[in-house]
Amino acid sequence: MKKNTTLRAFVLPLIVIILGIGNYSRLTGTENIRAIHIATLITIGMGIGVLLRNVFTYFKRKGGDAETIV
Repeated sequence: MKKNTTLRAFVLPLIVIILGIGNYSRLTGTENIRAIHIATLITIGMGIGVLLRNVFTYFKRKGGDAETIV
């Protein structure tokens, strides 16, 4: 069960990031910022933030030193 939760912690944010980037690339007129552009950029940023938090938490629980992570 723990492996499934760990996998889900990485896959779900990646799906959100991919969908957000896909949505942003389909929008026309990105030179004029509209509300949908801001919402899409915030969604992408939140997905990246959640993914980074999960990566840091994963390595922290694993108990590796900074030398072994690099």
